[in-house]
Amino acid sequence: MSWVEKIRSHPLMVLFVCSFALFEEEFLYNMICPLTPESPAHISDEHIISTLYGAYALGMLIALIPLGITTDRLGRRRPMVIGVWLLLISTVLFYIGSSRELFVVGRFLQGMGAACTWTAGLALVAKYYVQNRVRGMGYAMVGATTGSVVGPLVGGELFDKFGYHAPFYFAFGLLAIDAALRIIFTPSNTNPATQPPWDATFKELRGIITDKSVLSSAFAVALAAASWALMEPLFPMHAIRIASATPAVVGGLFTLSNLVYAILAPATELITNRIGVRITTALGLGMTAFILPLLAVTPNLFLAGTVLMLVTVSYAFTINPASAELGDAVDRRGSTSYAVAYAVYNAAYALGMIGVDTYIEFVTDSAHHLQLLHILLIVSALFIVCLPLFLFKPKAAEVPQEDSVPPSSKGPPPPPPSPPMQTPPAAPEGSA
Repeated sequence: MSWVEKIRSHPLMVLFVCSFALFEEEFLYNMICPLTPESPAHISDEHIISTLYGAYALGMLIALIPLGITTDRLGRRRPMVIGVWLLLISTVLFYIGSSRELFVVGRFLQGMGAACTWTAGLALVAKYYVQNRVRGMGYAMVGATTGSVVGPLVGGELFDKFGYHAPFYFAFGLLAIDAALRIIFTPSNTNPATQPPWDATFKELRGIITDKSVLSSAFAVALAAASWALMEPLFPMHAIRIASATPAVVGGLFTLSNLVYAILAPATELITNRIGVRITTALGLGMTAFILPLLAVTPNLFLAGTVLMLVTVSYAFTINPASAELGDAVDRRGSTSYAVAYAVYNAAYALGMIGVDTYIEFVTDSAHHLQLLHILLIVSALFIVCLPLFLFKPKAAEVPQEDSVPPSSKGPPPPPPSPPMQTPPAAPEGSA
């Protein structure tokens, strides 16, 4: 084994490469969101911005399931490398930014790149941290959290001082480092020497995606993604209307919300252990239903920012326990198909984002054009209707296997997707 292969196969190097990849993906996603209204394309209305978020979610959704299957069977290095090239191409399109069409294509490719990063990256961490998987996943999420916090802050500051293109020069430098790490140090021997027949792989895929615990948790993830995807286009526009907020100010508020999310992680875990996954998830959904409409009646930026922070709290109480339950469901099956579980998670997030995108486009077109309060009240009513679904426990399928991986106490942390304006880290891939 060469020295490169020895470094590649060291768990700490695997963790560093994956953490930096998640950092870069979240950095780009959250840096670009507040810059979109200032681009040469001059995209400033909710309808187009919502379409961009939907394009990101669609790109992620299309790539996820094939990635989940092939990553578990064929290895994680190629998806990691493909992911960074997709992020580079999308960033070039955002840099040019001369038309709405370029932004839509850029967002679509960015979503596909995020799917590669989140699926293959978390699968790598899961493989190399078998005994301490929860701890390894937690450290990987530090990268995603840092990217979502730093992205809008750096982007906004560089824009204010040097103009629209300055943040992209910084992003290209980070992409070069990310590409070098993925190409040189991503392990190439990440899959077992032998694989079961393809029919067994598809059977396990069907088992995971039809597991009642997985479906229940995925539905909660989709609702959480919908709540945050709703804030991403509506909050910046509301902040501009009531306070003429600049991209730096909006980016700073989203940065603060992500810091709140990061601080909440231990408290969310503690409460979940005390009252259970279902009750914690229901609590988060109930808080979201109550808090969302308050944004429309905020007269100043301080109160609007307070609502954003409260939505962040409710988001954490919804998505954190739901994502943990997804991982636990896979462990109960005695399965090692964590890439499939991450694909299901991100697919649910993307569907939540797409649903909100379709909804916002419908209610803001010329035929309907609902007021902000009415838009938010309708979503709150949907959350209240869905709330009882999380007050009873679905019976999860248990499929014991002889040579199963020792189960971890928690499942994979949430991803971003992303996010838009900023999707709080988790957790993921935007969502949606």
